[in-house]
Amino acid sequence: MYQMFPLLAISLVVYAVLSITGAVGGPETPWFDVAFVQLPMVSGDMWRVSWGDLFLVSSMGLLFVELLRSTKTGSESIMNHALSVVVFIVALLLFIIVEGFGNSVFFLYLTMTFLDFMAGFIVTTVTARRDLSVTEGIAK
Repeated sequence: MYQMFPLLAISLVVYAVLSITGAVGGPETPWFDVAFVQLPMVSGDMWRVSWGDLFLVSSMGLLFVELLRSTKTGSESIMNHALSVVVFIVALLLFIIVEGFGNSVFFLYLTMTFLDFMAGFIVTTVTARRDLSVTEGIAK
């Protein structure tokens, strides 16, 4: 069951809850624009890290784990890829239709969901093709 669940769905739920409830930032400022921390740099610049930046970094971490999981073959992996397509379609519809989702932070997340299912299908196809060619070589 755990292998089938697309991890980027967690990010989608977090984004939706924060956007719909307005829990951070309130109605005047979107949650992803609110500063999480400001760090002084040696250059004299002030690095402002927003909640949106933190969301994207954590989503990239989940994408990395998803890419590692995509190297496995089996029915759980195929179901994971199918559910990843569903996550992408839901995210795409939210981006196009729902207010609060049409911004650069969510668009970058949307591209991660696209990369997740595309890379998953490509890696699985290449791995299956390689396994098939190895099996044919052994059978001869």
